[in-house]
Amino acid sequence: PTTLPAPDIDWARYPSFQFLKHADLAGNACPSLHAAFAVFTALWFERVLPSLGGGRAARALNLLWGALIVFSTLATRQHVALDTLFGCVLGAWIASLNFIVTPCRSSFSATPRPLFLAVAVIKLGALLLWLSGLPLLPCLTLFLSGGALVLWHIFHPNAQGILRLRTRFKTVRLEAWLTIDDGPDPDDTPRLLDLLEQHHARATFFLVGERAARHPALVAEIARRGHEIAHHTQRHPSAGLWFFPPSRLAAELDDAFAPLTPPASLPPSRFRAPMGIKNIFLARALASRGLTCVGWNIRSLDSFANDPARVAARVLSRLRPGAIILMHEGAFLHPAVRVAAIKLVLEGASAQGYRFIIPAATDLI
Repeated sequence: PTTLPAPDIDWARYPSFQFLKHADLAGNACPSLHAAFAVFTALWFERVLPSLGGGRAARALNLLWGALIVFSTLATRQHVALDTLFGCVLGAWIASLNFIVTPCRSSFSATPRPLFLAVAVIKLGALLLWLSGLPLLPCLTLFLSGGALVLWHIFHPNAQGILRLRTRFKTVRLEAWLTIDDGPDPDDTPRLLDLLEQHHARATFFLVGERAARHPALVAEIARRGHEIAHHTQRHPSAGLWFFPPSRLAAELDDAFAPLTPPASLPPSRFRAPMGIKNIFLARALASRGLTCVGWNIRSLDSFANDPARVAARVLSRLRPGAIILMHEGAFLHPAVRVAAIKLVLEGASAQGYRFIIPAATDLI
């Protein structure tokens, strides 16, 4: 139904409601911002309610309330169906774009459900618009854009719609966090440990499980020198992690724990996905294993460089208190960049008065 029987009410007796009834007398605007705001707000509340203590009943009531607001725009003939459908798609689209970068100080539950709900609204709206008589091409474009939004959240390193990423940390001092991916490496790791000790710096080594299994002495030495060992999957499947089923994703996580846990040490508590590429099942998998996903806000691009000075200049020009720096070790780096780029970053940052620390879990944002 697109209308309800008009109630026999003298609205002049209720001036507040009369104002609302006359607020849209200009006609049926397309898209309906009434519907757009309802969908946008419902999706955002779906995201924040768990962190506020809201359970399933609260989330279900929130979604039902949003749906009733959308329905009311049709039932009261405030907007025609096309306006309302376009409004729903607009609200879902804008919510999805907002999910790309979550406000850093907000703590949201690690679930992709709000993003998937937004995509479902977009796809359903596109289908209904086509059934309403709109041309196929724009409706198909809208339909496919929902899938494109999911892919964006999967492949963009700092997109927050799939899971909660930590991309900086709280500090009032000149402090930064140096993270080194893809080790351990028998050539680079010993030199890096000596270099860090010379500069009284601490770093987090995101190690690959199968490489750690080949060099257990290096893993133990990293821990002995006071640095943090973190999880970077078992085999570094940068090309395929995003479409792994839950069982294979579990193997990538679980197989790495033993090699990354040297004697008398705790298992790693921090994780970084290869190249920052995520998986739709990753949030729940990490949460069940007590792993926090760490991103970065300074990407050195040392993997693509052949000049260590340019790498260091890129990092130092972006250096701010609370920064998380992404750098690498290993044979895949250009020979001129290996270790040398990190050396220049340590020297340049020290000259600016920066210290490299390992932040506490409570300081990550």
